[in-house]
Amino acid sequence: MSIPLISGLGFTAVDSAGTLNDKAGTSKSKLPIQFFKLTDNISGNLILNNDSAHKKIILDTNGKTIINSAGAPLTTNSDVTLELKGSGNVQSSLKTSNSAESSTSNTGTSTFSNTDSSDVVVSNVDTDNTVEKYIDAGGGNFGYNGATIDSSGTFSLGSGTPNASSIFGTGSSYFNTTGGTPFFMGDTTTSTTSAPTPYKLSIASIPPNTVSQLRMDEYANIGIFSYPNLGFGGTISGHNRYSSNPNKHQLNGISGTRRLWWRFERAGNNRTFVFTNNLAISCVLSGADPFDGVTVSAGATATATLTDSTDGSFNITATISGNNGSSQPFALVPPNDGTGSINTDAYTGTLSVSAL
Repeated sequence: MSIPLISGLGFTAVDSAGTLNDKAGTSKSKLPIQFFKLTDNISGNLILNNDSAHKKIILDTNGKTIINSAGAPLTTNSDVTLELKGSGNVQSSLKTSNSAESSTSNTGTSTFSNTDSSDVVVSNVDTDNTVEKYIDAGGGNFGYNGATIDSSGTFSLGSGTPNASSIFGTGSSYFNTTGGTPFFMGDTTTSTTSAPTPYKLSIASIPPNTVSQLRMDEYANIGIFSYPNLGFGGTISGHNRYSSNPNKHQLNGISGTRRLWWRFERAGNNRTFVFTNNLAISCVLSGADPFDGVTVSAGATATATLTDSTDGSFNITATISGNNGSSQPFALVPPNDGTGSINTDAYTGTLSVSAL
């Protein structure tokens, strides 16, 4: 293609990324008509700075492409509209944005770049992770440890909390005392579906091989087994930890069939991660820390909760894909991120389109 000799026209062949003003040169860049023509595919960004001498600016793609994987393909800050011509695609292929925080004590808001301020908010949520269980036992004596309650007990509270199925027993120890306190709550009739709330004895406070027939008033100061509010009393004569098996406790003198109640009281620290998608289209969160393959619609949120955890670190990547109704591929930046404007009336290629 030959360029006609027009007074005041500056012609510049372009074969690499960079600033178009610099490629034109000092004297030519001051001519009122600027004509830039691609002679090779461009990987990166073309910049056009404002110059008061410019009256008309043309960029002919000449069948070549401008593809920028890291941002916008064009940055025109000219007060004069850039006229884009030709059939070469001018696109950003930037489709991912990552945000990461390595500190486990992290809480607060972290904003993703190039996502219209999409963000993730990390917060600590204190939750009641108390577990309550009961076992129905016949008359006489009943021996138990934490594992007994875990394997035989029936949940009345907290079955869905972390580690609920194994919270009372731990290893060779008779009761778990990590992260909470195990209590014996007393007995009721088997028709009662809730524990006797006024009474609880801390099981962990009973020293091994040192007591026999422990009354409920020892360590707990709550009186012997008597439940006037429930209409009965004196149904169990004592509670001990006996020397023949230092890992077990025993309830003595059970009268009739009783419902025996235990509770493990603990406060849980949960970390919640709430991602808000401010893009105009959906995105997919990945990284498995804490999201993996989670699709979040435009304007929607996604929540991940780490139960019984204080770890606020994360590494999240948001990815977009697809095209708009005009078959323009979505990108996380517009095709021009400058202050100037672009005219595409004579352009037949495909521009990328912003997902913002």
